[in-house]
Amino acid sequence: MPDPYYAVDSLEPDRSVGFLIKRCGVLMNQIAERNFATQPISFTQWTVLMSLTQRAHASPTELSTHMGHDMGALTRLVDELQRAGLVRRERSEHDRRAVEIAITAEGRRVANTGKRVVVDLLNQLVEPYSREEVDTLITLLQKILARMQNLESSQSPAVAPGASRLRATPAPTRAQARSRRTAKRKSMD
Repeated sequence: MPDPYYAVDSLEPDRSVGFLIKRCGVLMNQIAERNFATQPISFTQWTVLMSLTQRAHASPTELSTHMGHDMGALTRLVDELQRAGLVRRERSEHDRRAVEIAITAEGRRVANTGKRVVVDLLNQLVEPYSREEVDTLITLLQKILARMQNLESSQSPAVAPGASRLRATPAPTRAQARSRRTAKRKSMD
């Protein structure tokens, strides 16, 4: 096994793959949101629509995990997109108790229109580099993504985005709750 690249005593943010990827993602979102100011949806809403163009239906959990949004934020995004007629909630064919999210024809049209904004931004980002440099960057990022997916899937219990890592205390049974209320009343007397 080769020597590790990073060491605790020499780690600097401007040389950290994790920090650089995160910082690029944050800046990309900020710039893209500004560029979407002329569009009927935000960049964040567009990313949800684009994710839905890749599959016929997605459960809220799948979409939340894929997008990196907590369920509350995702619900608000889907509510807004549904009010605009860009997505719809449907009962799952596999489990009638479950709801899945699907993109509408209008949602596909809006997603494709937003693609032009993103293509323009991406071309601005890679303009100073040769095709070979861009191809190399894409290949390296794809390798890092695959490595991160492997690491993520090999780690034990997954924690949903935005969820607490603290263990939940099981809810008391009815009998336990009644007993606690009775004890509390007696202590107040």
